[in-house]
Amino acid sequence: MKAQSEIASVPYRLLVFTCYGGCATGVAASRACIRIWEENPGDVKIGCLPAVIVPWKLKEITGKSEKRILVDACSVQCGAKLIEREGMTVDHYIELTSLLGIRKEKKLPSKDLEDRVYRTIKREVDALLAKSGGGELESSEKMQKSKSLPEMLLRPVGVVKSEVEQPSLVAESGDLEWHPEEGQREWRTRASELVIDSSLAGILDGIEGFSHLLVLYWAHLVPPEGRSITKAHPMGRKELPLVGIFATCSPARPNNICATTVRLLQRKKNVLKVEGLDALDGSPILDIKPYNPSYYATGEVKVADWMERIHREFAEGLITGIDSK
Repeated sequence: MKAQSEIASVPYRLLVFTCYGGCATGVAASRACIRIWEENPGDVKIGCLPAVIVPWKLKEITGKSEKRILVDACSVQCGAKLIEREGMTVDHYIELTSLLGIRKEKKLPSKDLEDRVYRTIKREVDALLAKSGGGELESSEKMQKSKSLPEMLLRPVGVVKSEVEQPSLVAESGDLEWHPEEGQREWRTRASELVIDSSLAGILDGIEGFSHLLVLYWAHLVPPEGRSITKAHPMGRKELPLVGIFATCSPARPNNICATTVRLLQRKKNVLKVEGLDALDGSPILDIKPYNPSYYATGEVKVADWMERIHREFAEGLITGIDSK
């Protein structure tokens, strides 16, 4: 038997460990970790934090794993407190109840909760393993470069005022669902207001010289679990192919940034009245750019067959609602 001090070279790339909370989210987290380990047996190890960490075991944990994720079941944050006390370091920390907007409950998890927890943890695992689109792992050189990517802080420059308050396209149970509101007018002819922060004096000067604008906004009602979806059926229609989120314009995406070209109807001080905006009331505005067809337009555009079908059905009035994405 090898001595405890003999730590082998790194045999696995990622350690995922949980602080078992004895609650629904704790059970779901443990099951999710087991499932992720089964999917990545050569790269991932899992474990549960004990109440007291044995020093030699702590050395073994930190010595045999390149990266570490800690999952706390609830806002008590027992795991976070424990690793802080022991001087452990982690590459990512997840506290489930706050992240998912739920309460700690002393019961077994539902299937829906298990799926949400699994997707939440798996998203972070995939990010740290840096998997490429083809499912192969990126080179260590690329992983090293990715560490220098900065954290980004976005400050809203304004807010959308619209008569529409609830989305038609929502993220539910790991896919998209279409719920058009009763009597909702076609969004392409709807007028909305872009209320720009009054402290940004002069930022709109000259904008009246353009007929159309490109508006970037934050889809603020997308729940945290919606940002972990990587594949979906367009508009939640199961007869359409399952595609990657980056092949859609869905608001449910890792960074829920949306962009729409609108017609500028009027400017009044720091308020722009526009037509054709598919954003909901209260959506934070990230940026506004003048639409220049010579800059944005391109020839020989190919669109997926399923997207052409959706737009054709909208044009024929077979589908109504806020969003054709």
